[in-house]
Amino acid sequence: MSWQTYVDDHLMCEIEGNHLTAAAILGQDGSVWAQSATFPQFKPEEITAIMTDFAEPGTLAPTGLYLGGTKYMVIQGEPGAVIRGKKVSILQHFHVCSYVTDEFAPAYFPR
Repeated sequence: MSWQTYVDDHLMCEIEGNHLTAAAILGQDGSVWAQSATFPQFKPEEITAIMTDFAEPGTLAPTGLYLGGTKYMVIQGEPGAVIRGKKVSILQHFHVCSYVTDEFAPAYFPR
């Protein structure tokens, strides 16, 4: 199975009436391995900031998390593993960037 198939068939699928708005799998260098059609075009410096926060947890908290030019407030996370913000979660294990509706619990994300 390709990463694109994984995004299309597993991350973007409906679960209990809810679904992600967008998802992507990225390499540690910021390269896009797969993404949903709705995933925003992001800037290299946005991905660099995310990778820096995984290496040095807390660096995004003062400035916020930017994806596709949109700012998200960082509200919690698991240092070195998960960055969570309002309406967005990023998991380091798969480097999945996802938008989440308010009703969709982050517990549904694969690890």
